[in-house]
Amino acid sequence: MKTHNIVKLVGLLVVCSLLSGCGAGSGSASTYVWIDVPLDGLAFPSVQAIKIEGHASSSGSISRVEIWINSVLLTTVNDPPMEGGLAAFHTEWTPSAPGEYTIQAVAFSANGTASEADSARVTFGGVSVTPVIGCPTPIGGGPTPVSCLPEVSGCPSPVGGGPTPVSCASVVTDTPTPSPPVGAVVQFWADPAEIEAGACTTIRWHVENVQRVIFGGIDQPFDGSYEDCLCDNQRYSLGIVYLDGSDEKRTVDIAVNGSCATPTTPPDTTPPPTPSPAVPADGLSIACKGSQSLVWMPVEDPGGIAEYQVEVQRHSGNNKWQDAPGGQISVGGKTTNVSVECGWYYRWRVRAIDGNGNASGWSGWSQFAITLS
Repeated sequence: MKTHNIVKLVGLLVVCSLLSGCGAGSGSASTYVWIDVPLDGLAFPSVQAIKIEGHASSSGSISRVEIWINSVLLTTVNDPPMEGGLAAFHTEWTPSAPGEYTIQAVAFSANGTASEADSARVTFGGVSVTPVIGCPTPIGGGPTPVSCLPEVSGCPSPVGGGPTPVSCASVVTDTPTPSPPVGAVVQFWADPAEIEAGACTTIRWHVENVQRVIFGGIDQPFDGSYEDCLCDNQRYSLGIVYLDGSDEKRTVDIAVNGSCATPTTPPDTTPPPTPSPAVPADGLSIACKGSQSLVWMPVEDPGGIAEYQVEVQRHSGNNKWQDAPGGQISVGGKTTNVSVECGWYYRWRVRAIDGNGNASGWSGWSQFAITLS
């Protein structure tokens, strides 16, 4: 047990004896909690698992101890075991990333009375700790989050006239959060704050004595929740407009472990069916003209048909086929017009290209002749 907590324990035992077995007093003044491990201000060179241990005392029994990380509930130890007349609690925790974290513990007696919160600041990865003077004000009466807000100086007076608070903790946040106006209550947390990829979490809020609550860009009821299933780390924001017109934004971060598996679709390598020439009919002789329509039977493919490619060849009677002028054609439909000359023999074929670039086989050649008259 760390030295200053030994002093706390001795002081509490003396106070308890003066109050006839801790039976005097009411409210949080008769329920106490303190963190033994880790020491306040302890720094770790890298992200690693650490133990969180401590003790709690009450005029009655201790029903549970809540442990919070940066104002987000980590775990609840129900019915903690007794050690020498004190309730003992412990758990393990690994931060999601390097940085500075504030660990808080709040004990609840059997009748729901909450203690003052005890805090310990720790850093991982060499991040420096900037001391900020001030004590969190615990919120009692149930499993509600505890907001630890920086104050200018001093410690709050204990509730119910008991001994001075067991801890006057300091908290450093990315952006210092101003204290809400007197009478306003703002609670914003995630349940849970750390999930596996693809799992779901619930964002919750409870607000009192304010004008408006904004979440997701729209006004919300003062008590609400939002469920989301995540594949990556996510930050959520809650906007509050107080009765005096001032406003504030609270944030909560969700740590997501792992990644969501994205099913892979095998590439489409199947060619489309081969189209068939239709017009003109194979072997047809056509009276002299300057152009001729070529028509084929269209085909279908799951990836769609991007285009049809047509090849046209001709000879003048010597059976030496050669490409006709403009005889390499790409079209999107099922027909095209080609220029022809009288007295020539022609043949053509067609193939389909699907939306993934797969080409069908070429159709067979279809022949026609353009007569001199």
